Amino acid sequence: MREIIEFRIPEPEANMLPGNPGRSLGIVRNVRLPLEDERVRLIGELDREFKKRGRSFFLGWSISRHYTSEELQSAELFALRPRSIFEPCGEMCGTEYDESEACSLCGAGARQSTDLHLDPESIPKRDLSFTIAREIVVSSRLAQALQAHGTTGAAFLPVRDPTGKLLDDWRQLTITSAPVDIVPPTLIGNTLFDLDEQGKFRCPQGHVLGLGLLSETWIRRGSYDGSDLVRTRQLTGLRRGVLHPQPVILFSTKLYRLLRELKVGRLVVEVAHLT
Repeated sequence: MREIIEFRIPEPEANMLPGNPGRSLGIVRNVRLPLEDERVRLIGELDREFKKRGRSFFLGWSISRHYTSEELQSAELFALRPRSIFEPCGEMCGTEYDESEACSLCGAGARQSTDLHLDPESIPKRDLSFTIAREIVVSSRLAQALQAHGTTGAAFLPVRDPTGKLLDDWRQLTITSAPVDIVPPTLIGNTLFDLDEQGKFRCPQGHVLGLGLLSETWIRRGSYDGSDLVRTRQLTGLRRGVLHPQPVILFSTKLYRLLRELKVGRLVVEVAHLT
């Protein structure tokens, strides 16, 4: 498995890196480096120095993981990384959420109490998409195929427009299986250079482990019931406006192969580990 980290760095700062890496996008440079590259460590050191002055060395970052065919074939679980993301989300279109049992500290535990309402013009013409609030929308074609193949751990609920009219072409995919537990060595924090040692974004009740997932996901084997579609009990992210902390979504090798056979586009997955 190869891990590539990508940074967006302002041009003056990017010139501080040896070898002049990356591609200029005008006022910023797109720098892609193998995670083990010594310049990644240097970027971390520079960012810590910049933070002391109230600035950041880079403007944004992301990690992509690339697997061999053997690694994909031997995996027991896969984590789904949202890629096709759109707005407005359900709450902005009339979907209601019950927060009476939500955690007062982190916001976890809000329950959707109505059908999902969305603007049909905003839904990407794809088999699988996520709203910015991570509501999952699938095409009727994909919903029918998953049901026909006996996919476990999934339910397909109606989607309506803001007026309440049923949208025949879409379904909301919800996860019905028992949640699984994230365990070490899963790494969660703010960035690779800021693991949130003070716990600013962690819930004291254990609902939210931190701001973001920084590594592959490890799952306690005894918590997994074998369903094709599962979610983690622990969440990442924060409550802000219509956004809620979210679980990691995982699926079985069987479901991964089916999605490939069905040619579901923009499917980005990572290997997850049972331990």
